[in-house]
Amino acid sequence: MSREIGRGRALRNALFVLVVFGLAAFALTQLASRQWRTQPTFRVRSNFASIGGLEVGQRVRIQGIDAGVVEDIQAPMSPGEPVRLVMRIDTRLRPLIRTDAMARILTEGVVGSKVVELVPGKPDALPLPDNGTISSEPLMEVNDLLAKAGRALGRVDAVAAAAEKGIGEINLIAASIRKGEGSLGKLVQDEEAYRKLVALSDRGQRTLNDLEENLAALKRTWPLSRYFNDRSFFDRDRVLFHPGSERDSRTLPEAELFEPGRSVLTAPGRKKLDDVATWFKTVKRPTSEVVIAAFTDDDRDQDMAQILTQEQADAVRKYLISQHSISSIGWFSSRKVASVGFGTQVPRPLEATARDQPPRRVEIILFTPQT
Repeated sequence: MSREIGRGRALRNALFVLVVFGLAAFALTQLASRQWRTQPTFRVRSNFASIGGLEVGQRVRIQGIDAGVVEDIQAPMSPGEPVRLVMRIDTRLRPLIRTDAMARILTEGVVGSKVVELVPGKPDALPLPDNGTISSEPLMEVNDLLAKAGRALGRVDAVAAAAEKGIGEINLIAASIRKGEGSLGKLVQDEEAYRKLVALSDRGQRTLNDLEENLAALKRTWPLSRYFNDRSFFDRDRVLFHPGSERDSRTLPEAELFEPGRSVLTAPGRKKLDDVATWFKTVKRPTSEVVIAAFTDDDRDQDMAQILTQEQADAVRKYLISQHSISSIGWFSSRKVASVGFGTQVPRPLEATARDQPPRRVEIILFTPQT
């Protein structure tokens, strides 16, 4: 039995089909526009040593204006050759692209997508021909900036420590002069000279305090704070002092985790950390913090011992986070997991228990606030 469709319903169906086709055509037009396929364009090329994850289809801008798209990425044919970008640019902006223009790859925000920014050339330079090549600036990654900042602040820390030691020595000299002790004390009996020396020491101490305060503030400035929080750079002396927290820990000898004298985890070492992760899941609490502390008794070179234990602590931290997500609390929050290499130093909070522990070890400590 057949049923005829009324004229009104047929018109409504036809109208619906037309609307669907119209929306589809609009979407295709917009997509083509976003890919710069409907506007008149010209091509620009530029060579980079590294493109930092830039992909085909990402945006090209000129003075902040959306100007085009990355059309092609041509990989080098042999080591040492650059990566070539081919960009399609809106013809209306062609007068801005001269032979002395510059291309650079930027990141939108700190962890955003990549864009190519074109810096226009000078007005008296020649126009760039189609498919012309412009120079580029080396890509600077956030990790590179953080690493440089870390090294610079480390040197400032060393200067501050040396200055503090020097001020202490000045204070000892001043005390000796005050008592008339030593050759200098016998010669310098002038009260005015003594006051000047004390004033010099006081000014030095105030300068050192200001330096330390400014350095601490800088280390807490985002995005540097993310790097230093991960490494516990600015609270190394206090990272194990949590007087208002409950403390749970596991201790693993170095020999059970690493290749001898190295920071490379062995297969049995990874299995040990898998067991630690199982323990961690039974005791973790949302407000807890984790400290991974590495120690050694090799005091032949203090600096080398410090570097080795820091890399060992970092290796344990990386494994537990990447394989067992110990830093994750929920969808939108995370737990602080600090990795600290103490070298041969025994921090004061652990002095009472350190005698019963193997000298070469990694301690994984969970602090849960109780107040």
